[in-house]
Amino acid sequence: MLSGFSYFGQTSGLIRGIIKFQINKKMYANMVSLYQVFSGLIPGVSGALLFWILVAIIVAGIGAVLYRRYFKPTSSGAKAIAKTLKSSVTDVVSSVSLFDAAEGEFHYDHICLTPSGIVVVDIKDFRGLLFGGTNTDQWTQVIGSRSYKFENPLYHNREKIQTIKTLIDEEIPVYGCVIFTNAGSFPKDQPEGVFIHDKFEQEFEYAQNDKSVPPKYDEVWLKIKSEVNHVNT
Repeated sequence: MLSGFSYFGQTSGLIRGIIKFQINKKMYANMVSLYQVFSGLIPGVSGALLFWILVAIIVAGIGAVLYRRYFKPTSSGAKAIAKTLKSSVTDVVSSVSLFDAAEGEFHYDHICLTPSGIVVVDIKDFRGLLFGGTNTDQWTQVIGSRSYKFENPLYHNREKIQTIKTLIDEEIPVYGCVIFTNAGSFPKDQPEGVFIHDKFEQEFEYAQNDKSVPPKYDEVWLKIKSEVNHVNT
């Protein structure tokens, strides 16, 4: 014989099942109605397929808008940094790629020749307040009441540095850094290897008044320039 609690539990489960079935049945009926709306709009394409294609397009469109709004570098900010960078180093190649046998192709915003060595520079345009650490996997972008996670850009920068080192195979220093546009700021500690554009000229330790480099650096630089592929932007 079932106890009162067991009986009540089974009855409640049955009721929940009936309600869930009715809801699913209603949702299914609504979906069928939606499919019928799209049916026949394009000959040979079912209403269901057309509906989900439309959903995919809408989702992709929303994603593109969010990316452009919060993550894609603005041309003005990136160009301003490129101009500052060009005046601070001996020579620079921009918007190029290098192929790594192990990791594949890497895109480089800027590769610089400086009296200190080769410097790999990545440009980021993240609006709002930024939080992260040198060895923290995920950084945070805060815009108003919303927050977004993004991968530590220094990790990718280090991979690019290693590709350069493998290419030149020389005892010449290769450094790297990430420069953020003035659209964002680090209210707490700014990670090592990260610069903000408006303070870049004062903090960029690789720039020197005397931009001359040793002959060996010139040789390596010519090798790098001969190996890179220019990317259309």
